[in-house]
Amino acid sequence: MCFQGYALWPHMTVRENIRLALSVRATPSGRQAQLTQVEKALEIVQMQGALADRKPQQLSGGQQQRVALARALAVEPAAR
Repeated sequence: MCFQGYALWPHMTVRENIRLALSVRATPSGRQAQLTQVEKALEIVQMQGALADRKPQQLSGGQQQRVALARALAVEPAAR
């Protein structure tokens, strides 16, 4: 389930919004490791390239939802 309030920071790009989740969780360590995780998450939701440099207000509702999903996947949650 994905709520319609995606909690995206409007002043940050897609890439920055996803990286924020990694910074808050403090994993993985190091900026380069975080950027690698961000790029993997962007690839999963097919938002790499120019879309990753847009701000949330420049995206459609579906694209914003994909950013929220990528942010959740970037932290590599445990499977249950």
